[in-house]
Amino acid sequence: MNIDSIHTGIGDGNEAVAWGAIDAGVNFVSHYPGAPVSRVASAFHDNSGIVFNHSLNEHIAALAALGASLCGARSLVVMKHVGLNIAADPLNYAGAVKISGGMVIVVGTDPGARSSTGEEDVHWYAPQFNFPLLEPTTVQGVYDAIIHAFDISEQTQTPVLLFVPGRIAYQSSLVSRSTMPSPPKHFNFINDKQKLINVGIKAVNNHRAQVHRLTEFALIPARHTLEFSHSADYGIITRGATFTVTCEAIEELQLADKVHLLNIEQTFPLHTSTLLAFVSGKKKLVIIEDQDGFLETIIKREFFGMFSGQLVGKEVFPAWGEISYAQVSDFLASEFDCQKTAPPPLLPDLPVPERPGACCEGCPHRPTLFALKQSMQAGDGIIGGDIGCSSLPPHRTDWLLCMNAGIGVSQGIAQMLPNQPLISTGGDGSLFHGGLLSLQSAVENGINLIHVILDNRSIAMTGHQNSPTSSSHFDMTGMLRSIGVKHIFEVDAFAPSLTMLAIKKAQSLNGVKVIRVVGECALQSEESLSARRQRITLKINPMRCGDCNICYVDFQCPAIVKAAPSGFSIVSQRCRRCGACLDICPNNAILATRYAASLVSRLLGLRKNIRRLSFQLRHR
Repeated sequence: MNIDSIHTGIGDGNEAVAWGAIDAGVNFVSHYPGAPVSRVASAFHDNSGIVFNHSLNEHIAALAALGASLCGARSLVVMKHVGLNIAADPLNYAGAVKISGGMVIVVGTDPGARSSTGEEDVHWYAPQFNFPLLEPTTVQGVYDAIIHAFDISEQTQTPVLLFVPGRIAYQSSLVSRSTMPSPPKHFNFINDKQKLINVGIKAVNNHRAQVHRLTEFALIPARHTLEFSHSADYGIITRGATFTVTCEAIEELQLADKVHLLNIEQTFPLHTSTLLAFVSGKKKLVIIEDQDGFLETIIKREFFGMFSGQLVGKEVFPAWGEISYAQVSDFLASEFDCQKTAPPPLLPDLPVPERPGACCEGCPHRPTLFALKQSMQAGDGIIGGDIGCSSLPPHRTDWLLCMNAGIGVSQGIAQMLPNQPLISTGGDGSLFHGGLLSLQSAVENGINLIHVILDNRSIAMTGHQNSPTSSSHFDMTGMLRSIGVKHIFEVDAFAPSLTMLAIKKAQSLNGVKVIRVVGECALQSEESLSARRQRITLKINPMRCGDCNICYVDFQCPAIVKAAPSGFSIVSQRCRRCGACLDICPNNAILATRYAASLVSRLLGLRKNIRRLSFQLRHR
């Protein structure tokens, strides 16, 4: 291998993925943003020689990368763990077609659900797809594994999975990079129906060939690490992020001469010789891994009857959350009867109140969800929830599951409970991810449903990637009409009274109704925020305030605070001047200052009256 240069820089796991792909000569990158790997695409910066596909969902991203690799390009796909469910359909076929260019699928996993609505172990897809699976343990390891994964992919002519848990994705360290010369490539598509048409006996033959390729690959020595005493009869096996916390616990408890540790970086397929050599002479094996116990299950299946000692795993460590240093340390201290030396506390042990997340000041979702809740207060109305920023507290919706669950679940409820008030919600990102197809299905089935599109003009929660509505040229109304939606309302997100008016009007109509609530994400335009702050200041007049608590308790804007005995006030440094509080205050106690009188009138009066009239004229 000829290396042009070696250099070192500080980066996190996201950047290590991008750097590894660049230095491996990647030609094509497709992705759908999702924490903890939502920053990988932006970490490529201005690499003009790489083609990007900013896909609208993971299914598209996987198929696009497969197409590029069929032309001989090296392709990278990036998604989070739940996105692998969306990509599973094409990936079940991808290994059977014998790609000519390497294809690496980076999946950000999330033990502990720190950046996800749900916790799911997606390791089980590796044997289902028959893809090799790599799990690096450090940021440097991520960089190295990306380069190695491309080589494996081209060697086996099948895609390779590479899992990066949140603990490593967000971790930063020095990364040594090796820049290798990349010879020019000539891409071409070879029409080979034997491998590309996977139906009937062709599908069976291609699947058999894929399994044989993977079986042969399993015989090649795999990436692994051996630590501590080779002569110890107590063995520990780790994978991924549990390797570092286990090493730390062993060193802290001074057990280096009593245990032998094997970290497996290639968790599927397992390299038989490595494992057999490790278990030889061991009296006890402990498998420490996050989530379901994938490695433990595979080892018990593959090595049944080959190990006579005791083997423990998930009966000791939980199958939920993220395995912590404390859990490993407590277990090993008990096993070896060690005295743990607790470090002196740096701060007094004080109770820490829970601090749940919240929508930002000036978030367009807050007034919209407030309007939905107000519209549904009288009775047992149902609000269907989607994921994204709208899933942050206060939870106004009645469920939070997966992408497009708002409109998807609502359809079934609407058909079973046709007389119950029901509104489904979803962002613009969710709409183009898969919600549009769900919406069309509702139209085709003649379902009586109100769907609210929370359009903040970006895929906000994962880093403000563009959505189709980011462009002023996109015709949302035309698209909705083309799939058969007849009743379409568009309202200002920061005028919740108009949203409530639209809901009231929509409830009187039959069929699918769409209310598009438009308001730019509060974190998008610092320039416009600065201009608004120079022109206007919002204050609460204590003489008009009726202490109704709507702005503070019901609306819950973080810029509005309560401090006795002065009552309520607006923190000017936090207020983003969205004006939604002007619309919700029943006493006109919130005043705009530093504004021309005509603009004050527009905010306090015309915003409610003229827009109402305009709305009624457009939707009567």
